[in-house]
Order: sequence, then structure tokens, then C-alpha cells
Amino acid sequence: MQSFKTLFTSTFTFLKQSPVYFRSVILMHGFLFLICLPLLGKASYFILVHNQIQFLALSNLPTLIHQHPIALLGFLGIGLSTLLLAFFELTFLLLSVYFIQIKQPLPLQTLLKMTFTQIAHLRNGTVPFFLYYYVLIMPWSALGYHADLLTKFKLPAFILDYIITNRRLVGVLCLLIYLGLLYGGLRLILTLPYVILQHMPVKKAMRTSWHFTHQYLIRLIGRLLLIAGILIGFTGIIFCLLIQLQAFIETHTAAGFSSAVILMTLLQAILLINWGLSTVAIFFVIVDCLLSDSQFNQSTVIYASLKRIIPFSSSLLLLVAIISLVSVGFYNWHTLHAITIHQPLSISHRGVSQKNGVQNSLAALNQTHRLNPNYVEIDVQLTKDHQFVVFHDFQLAPLTGHSGTLQSQTLAQLTKMTVREHQKTAPIVSFNDYLARANQCHQKLLIEIKTPTTDNPKLVRRFLNKYQANIEAHGHMVQSLNWHVVEAVKQAAPKIQTGYILPFNFSGPPISNADFYSVEMTTVNRHFIQAAHQENKAVFVWTPNDHQAVQRMMYFGADGVVTDNLKAVEQTPSQHSKPYFADKFFYIIGVG
Repeated sequence: MQSFKTLFTSTFTFLKQSPVYFRSVILMHGFLFLICLPLLGKASYFILVHNQIQFLALSNLPTLIHQHPIALLGFLGIGLSTLLLAFFELTFLLLSVYFIQIKQPLPLQTLLKMTFTQIAHLRNGTVPFFLYYYVLIMPWSALGYHADLLTKFKLPAFILDYIITNRRLVGVLCLLIYLGLLYGGLRLILTLPYVILQHMPVKKAMRTSWHFTHQYLIRLIGRLLLIAGILIGFTGIIFCLLIQLQAFIETHTAAGFSSAVILMTLLQAILLINWGLSTVAIFFVIVDCLLSDSQFNQSTVIYASLKRIIPFSSSLLLLVAIISLVSVGFYNWHTLHAITIHQPLSISHRGVSQKNGVQNSLAALNQTHRLNPNYVEIDVQLTKDHQFVVFHDFQLAPLTGHSGTLQSQTLAQLTKMTVREHQKTAPIVSFNDYLARANQCHQKLLIEIKTPTTDNPKLVRRFLNKYQANIEAHGHMVQSLNWHVVEAVKQAAPKIQTGYILPFNFSGPPISNADFYSVEMTTVNRHFIQAAHQENKAVFVWTPNDHQAVQRMMYFGADGVVTDNLKAVEQTPSQHSKPYFADKFFYIIGVG
């Protein structure tokens, strides 16, 4: 309890001494996030478009080296620039907090000069450690540069399919790995401060940090958790109060829209303040921990000064703040005015709803089409004898108990196998039979063409030769995880609505001729959907299975939801329902 009291007292004292720090941080981060990072993003997008590079993968690396060497150098330059900006940010913040903590706050120009000096003395060994440190420790790393370059990097389809099929297992493994790396990151949290402030070699700094945090780790974790809890609690309470105020205003008055614009701007300002406080608090803990080390020598910290300090006008800063608030207010007005709630397409995931049958089976189709979904999503694969069967997994064992893959079996062999799921059984069905039944009951399909570990160059041609006319006549759609398949279908059959599946949205839509994108719901956001709509692409999300998740996707502007629970889509408001801005705030601001 005494340590908590000490933390509160020292933190309050620190904040009293640091108004200049907040101003410097806001100016610096405004420059980095509003100018530098967007320019780098535009640069990467320009390189991709100018060189007509649709995607990046290990498979096309030789092509990039031989045909686009200048573009490859450009990508490397953007990556290096991003890394330098991140290191610049960390160094600037660390120096700012350090000198405030030792009661020698420096002007912005001096801090900038010291930061550039540190970058000039950057050692090679610092770079790989900094990547590890930045991703694990820095809370604002997720707000940094999400390059268009990353959105074009493609993993092999079989890896993506394995991740999707085993999401829980992969999620648990990733969590355990992250926790292990996070523990190492906390033990090494003082490495970069030692490198920056004491000019230690990286290896020595790592050893020093590891040794010192052996006894300090529990206290360090406790302080970080305490800070996180206080900030989250404070922000949560303010958010709830403002949202309740908005709900009251729009329920009892006619000023709901005007109040929504004002309160939404206020909420965004609170988020900015919360971000600034969290940054201050975390660096305060790091610097306080560093100063607790008896071996830390303050006299070795290089103090750089400028002969002439150019003062910042408080009136100018106030003017900039007012202009920023007005600009954000106009943006919020436009955003709230433009957003409408519309009913998304309902798409049954693998042809089932609320476990009413075995996935991809005729029995499930017969049950599901009675619920009137707009589309039924199914998976189609090529068999050993070049026929098409409706089945999701590449391996037979999980659903049928038989060993081997679909590509190792003929259609006749596969249709004799039984699939067991949801305490039900059903035979594997050929795509011919499934398609015929769907057409008979006037049910449109969203057909995913799945590709195994080795792509079959004739797969698309075989598929279209057999089914193109049928698909076009009945309004079915096609999608795939494989970018080459999507492009081949659009080139050969432009009338077929074709989609590209993105299990992970890094920052924005890829370059593709697809008509729509199908994105995993936990990585999609309003900005992705807006960007896709600007390119006249629809966005389907998978798999929201409850009313709240579906409603969130609707506020984002999703055009369709691939779901295991069609009733969740039916329960959402229709396009004629009255929009309540209080409900929209979380989704519009990006925290919903």
C-alpha cells in the first residue's frame, strides 16, 4: 500500500512539472502521425500502383528483384524510414520524461537536437532489439505506420486455411508465445534507456536490465497495471457519462444531432488526453525504475543545448488548437450525417445456422434455405479425378475419420464417406448435386474455391467450363483465399461477382479486380470499409454470430455478414429504424 501511495505522490508531482512536456508531445506526435506516417503510406501505395505490383510474397520475390529492383529498394527505404521514425519517437519521449523527472525540463528545440544526436550514434545491434522492444512494450505501436505494403503481403493459402480452421489452437499458442516474449520484454525494459542515456553497448545494456529487474519485476508489473486500471477506469466513466448524456438529449429534445457532434468531438479529445497520460505514465515508470538503479550514472547523460532558443507563442498554439477542434468538429458533422444503418446481406456460413445440420451438406441446405438467407456460403474443392466436391477441410480425418486429403480421393470414393458434426451425420455431396438443389429451391450461393498446398493451374478453367453459365444464370457468387484464383475468374468470367478473402486486415484493401472483399470480423474496421467503398468494392465480414457483433458490423458499413446464426441478422434494425447517435459513438470513434 505504501508503494501505491508513493507512486501516486510522485506521479502527481511529475505531472505538475510537465505542462511543457504535453505541449511538446502533442506537437511531435501531430507531426509524426499526421504528416510523416501518412506520407510514407502514400509512398508505398504509389510504388505498388506505379509498378503494377498486385501482391508481395516469397514466391514473387525473384520477380521483384529482376523486374522491379528500384521498387524493392523503395520498399526497403520506407521500412527503414519507419523504423527511424519509431526510434526517434521513443528517444524523444524518453529524454523528455528523464529531464522532467530530474527537474531539468528542456525546451523542444534542445530535445530535438539531443534526439537527432542519439540517432546519429545508433549502433547496428540496436536495430533488431528495438523492433522487439517497440512491438512488445510500446502501447502506441498499434497507432503507428500500417503500411499499404503489408496489406499486399500474401501468405500461402494452405497456411491461412490452417489458421482459420484452428483459430482457437493458434490463438492459444500465439498468446503463450506473446506472454513469454512479454516477460522477456519486461525484464529487458531498461535496455534502450541504458543505450540512449548511458551509451552502453546493447549486450551490456541487456545484461544490466535483466539483472536489475530480477528484484524489481513484480513492482514494475504492479505499477503498470495500476496505471492501466486507473486510466481505463477514468476513461470508461467519462465515456459512459457522456454517452448517457447524449442518449438523454436525443430522447427528450430535438438537438440530438448537434449534441452528437459536440460530444463526439469531446470524446475524441478525451481519448487524446488518455493517450497522452498513458504515455507519460509508462515512461515515468521506466525512468523512475532506471533512476532506482544505483549503477545509473546521471553525469554520463549528454546534455545538448542550443545557443538560441526560439520561444513558442502560446497564442499561436491556442490558435492551432482551436482550428484543430473546429476541423475535427466539421469532420464529425460530416461523418455523423453520412452514416446510415442499412440491412446487410445475410450469408449462411457453410450452409448452416445455429447448428441445424452438418456443414456443406444437402440436409443443412434444405433446413437453412427456409430461413431465407440472401446467400449460402459453401466450400468447393477439386478431387483426384478432376470433379468438384463440397467440403471445407483439406484433410478428411477431422470430419470423416478417414485419412488422406480430398485430392487423393475420387468423387465416387468421397461421396461414400460420412461427415459427423453437431451430433448429426450427412454424406459428402458433389458440387453438381448441391448446385442443382440450390437452384431448385432458388437459393443463391457464395462459392469459395479452395486450393490445396500446390495450386492447380487448370482448376479455374475446369471450374468455369463446367459451371460458369449456371452461376451467371442464377446469380451465384464466387470467392477464394487465393489471389490468383480471384483474378483468373474475373478475367475469364467478368459477369460473375467475385470476392477476395482476407483473413487479416493490416491497413486497407489490396489491389485486386475483385468485386468484394471478405474479411475476418476482428480485424475489420470502419476505415477499411470506407476505403473499399471508395473503390466500389463491397465488404463481407465473417463470422459475427450475435446481435451485438452484427450491429457493430452494420455501423461500420458492412455490406454482408457471413454468420452461423441467421437470426442475429434478422434481429438487427432495418434501414428505416431511427439511428441513435449514442449507440454509434463507440463504433464511429473506433473503440467498438
